[in-house]
Amino acid sequence: MRRAFWTVVTAMAVCTLVFPDAVPAGQKKVGGVTMPLLKIDQGARMSGMGGSYAAIGDDIGMIHINPAGLTHVERGEYSFSYTRWLSNTKFYSGEAAFKTGYGVVGLSVVSYTPEEMEESTIFQPNGTGRMLDIGTVSIGVAFAKKLTDRLSFGFVGRWTSQNLDLETVTVYDISLGTKFYTGFKSLRFGMAFMNLGKDIKVSGGETQLMPVVFSVAAAMETFGEVGDPAYLTVTGENYYATDYSEPQYRLGGEAWLQNTVALRAGYKFNYDIETYSVGAGVKFQPAEGKEIRVDFSYTQFDFFDPPLRFTLSGSF
Repeated sequence: MRRAFWTVVTAMAVCTLVFPDAVPAGQKKVGGVTMPLLKIDQGARMSGMGGSYAAIGDDIGMIHINPAGLTHVERGEYSFSYTRWLSNTKFYSGEAAFKTGYGVVGLSVVSYTPEEMEESTIFQPNGTGRMLDIGTVSIGVAFAKKLTDRLSFGFVGRWTSQNLDLETVTVYDISLGTKFYTGFKSLRFGMAFMNLGKDIKVSGGETQLMPVVFSVAAAMETFGEVGDPAYLTVTGENYYATDYSEPQYRLGGEAWLQNTVALRAGYKFNYDIETYSVGAGVKFQPAEGKEIRVDFSYTQFDFFDPPLRFTLSGSF
């Protein structure tokens, strides 16, 4: 078990060596990445805890933040989410995962839809009458497996297409993750290396980086245990991104009451416009071994209307 754990940890740690050269020194907000939408939190439970989810997550939502957590899927799970994002744009996402004899396989689909915009030109500044065709679709396939009773590993391969009206940009990327239970109470660690892909050349010959993210997180129940009528889980995460020269930090917590109602809160440190988030959820059990969950989250943004997320998920 120790050999498997340190093999995975070492491999992922070596990968982080690319980060010192990924951003220029002395700059905070670097920019220059393509497909920045791949970094946006999907799902109300995740966002309700400030996005600090790489270690705490134990459901299908892990496909977007740390695929190793998919090993918690006992039979099958599904999820559908809606996000009212910035400037009247919207996200729609759907996920499904199934446990097999070899591990857990999963599928995710994310669609980003901007508000309709009319084309305008220098000679027709009030509009030409033609509506712009803009949007992004991302499809991912995941696999996760328990290497030991404490260590899990997972990966996601993804295809993303961004329609820029007169040009379509397509990228392929892969994400890797691990989750490790230490054996000390319920303390566990999560590590994820997300959005690894080839740099993209856009119109004009400019090369843009993929929005690569490396996160290290820890989580533990500070009151009760998972499955108790009432328990509290806290989590913290270090978050490193190629378009930001300084590490960012996320803190979150989730309290369950009567194992039916969840209250969540989170905070993001060293972010430009994001600050705190809150959320709530309810869980129903219509039949033995089956669950239906409804979650909601609110995220505070400076200068913008706060994003709202709704998620319907369940197991079968």
